[in-house]
Amino acid sequence: MDLLIVIAVVGILIALLLSALQRAHEAANRTSCTNNLRQLGFALLEYHDAQGCFPPGLALGGDNGLLTDISTNGYSGFIPLLTYLDQGSVASQFDPNATWYEPPNSALVPLEIKTFYCPSNRLDGVIDTSFMVPLAGRPLPKVAASDYLLCKGSNASLCEVTQVPPATRGAFDVNSATRLADITDGTSNTFAMGEGAGGNPLYGIRRYYSDTTPASLFPDQSSHIDQSWCGGPMATQALNTLGLLGGSCLGVTAERGGQAEPFDEPMNYPLGLAALAYNNAGCTNSGTAPGTFDTVSGFRSVHPGGCNFLFCDGSVHFLVQSVAPDTYRALSTIAGGEIPGDW
Repeated sequence: MDLLIVIAVVGILIALLLSALQRAHEAANRTSCTNNLRQLGFALLEYHDAQGCFPPGLALGGDNGLLTDISTNGYSGFIPLLTYLDQGSVASQFDPNATWYEPPNSALVPLEIKTFYCPSNRLDGVIDTSFMVPLAGRPLPKVAASDYLLCKGSNASLCEVTQVPPATRGAFDVNSATRLADITDGTSNTFAMGEGAGGNPLYGIRRYYSDTTPASLFPDQSSHIDQSWCGGPMATQALNTLGLLGGSCLGVTAERGGQAEPFDEPMNYPLGLAALAYNNAGCTNSGTAPGTFDTVSGFRSVHPGGCNFLFCDGSVHFLVQSVAPDTYRALSTIAGGEIPGDW
């Protein structure tokens, strides 16, 4: 009997020790995740000092730097930041006028960059594009993933020149060039980036706003939402893959904020909306039916209870997922004039 008691006590102590070690491990990983966002914040502010504005959230390539259809080409705002993340050689080789799957970019996009991974979620990872090859009829590189998203605000509409209601715009958009002076809500009250944990079974893809089950559009496509640091559009006519294909380098707090009824995209929602590269939906997302508004995923993490966010002043804060929806939307916009509630 005494031996059984001793064994039971030892078992309890081991369980308590393992729980404490797990908590300590998560605390260390969360600190590393915070430090990644701080590094991204330093890079963002250095870029602003050099260029007078933030980089575009999604820049369009082409001979004149612009295209009329954003599903044709483009790259994320993380690429201009690479120079300030000790990745200058990658930035210097990247050709903004080439697609992500063409040389020289095809040799760069598989590069796994440590700063773009939250260690609570993963230390590395790529998006497997092999399911697209039969559709594209050409070889495609695998694409290195990212666990961070640039904040687009509270409206997911995608257009070459944004027509999103001004009060719902975030610090990053298609071809945007946001200055600190444009952030009239205050840099300490405005998201610049947030977490977007990818490739994790906690977060699947849903096709439409109202869907409650995960989905994948093509055979052998992963149903786990994910996105790349390069941000090149995978849903494109050129690759015969028009449709919903994983996440975007952008993140939103609502799909159609600024309209009569905001379609909120809650933090840590278990089904993320895939990025629809271009839905030709009037550039405002004023529609309400599937197919009448563009979609971008929300922010999500594997940290219990919330997400880390980088603010436009360079600070990083952990925001609880129970934050009020109107406060959450207010924090994601640069000039909404709202007074955010408690967070």
